Amino acid sequence: MTALILLLLIAATVIYAVFFLIFKIIWMIIKKQGNKWPLIWAGVCTFLFCAGSAALIGWGTYKVIKPFTGIIERTQTQPQPVYGQTEYTDPEYGFTLTVFNGMDFSDWMHFSGTDVKLGVDTNVFKKDNAGKDFKGPITIAAILRTANKPEDTSVSALKKALETNKDRRIEIDEMYTMTIDGNPALYVSGTAYGNRGESVPVWLVAAENGKYVYYVGIMEISEDGNNSQVPEKTVQSLRFSQN
Repeated sequence: MTALILLLLIAATVIYAVFFLIFKIIWMIIKKQGNKWPLIWAGVCTFLFCAGSAALIGWGTYKVIKPFTGIIERTQTQPQPVYGQTEYTDPEYGFTLTVFNGMDFSDWMHFSGTDVKLGVDTNVFKKDNAGKDFKGPITIAAILRTANKPEDTSVSALKKALETNKDRRIEIDEMYTMTIDGNPALYVSGTAYGNRGESVPVWLVAAENGKYVYYVGIMEISEDGNNSQVPEKTVQSLRFSQN
C-alpha cells in the first residue's frame, strides 16, 4: 500500500511538472514574468486531471464489476460445488440454454449496439466437503447479441469468413449449418492458439432470430487436455422463446 501511494505521488509530481512546463512556455510566449501563475494553473490542471482520471477509473470499474455482482452473491450463497444439468432462461431476451454444473452468467453489458453476457462454471471458485479445490475443467462462456446485418453479422457471413480464414491461430475441426427454431444457425468447433503456442478448444453456435443474431461460445480448459461434452451440448441447446 505504501509503495502504491508513493507511485501515485510520483505520478502526480510528474504531471504537475509537465503542466508547469507548458504554462511556463505559454507565459514566455506572451512575455509575462514570474512563476506564480504557471504554478497556480499547473496545480489546478493537475487536480482536475487526477480527479478526472480517478472518476474515469471508478466508472470503468463500476461498469466492469457491476454485471458480475449477481454471480458473486450466488456463489457466496451456495459455497458448495453444484453438479448436474439445468435449464438457463435469460431474464431479458428469453432464450434458453442447457447448462451444466455451476455455470452461471453475468448481467448483460451493452456496447454500441452489441450486448455481451459472460458465464463461468462457478465450481472453480469452490471447495468440496473435504476442503479440496475443484479439479474439473474450467468452463467459460460468452453470449453476444447484435443486429442481423446480412453482409456482416449473419450466419452466412460468419460461415464465409471462417471458410476463407487464413489465420493460423484458429483451427476449425468441425463446421456445419443447422436450424434453431426454424432459423439459420451455424455450429463450429475448433482450437484457438495464443501467440506463444498455447491452445484452447472452442465451441460456437451462431443463430439468427429475427432482427438479431446470437453467438454462444464456450471454451473449456482442462489439466489433462481431455474435454467433456458439456460445451458442445450447451451451445447446441440454444432455443428462442421470443423474438
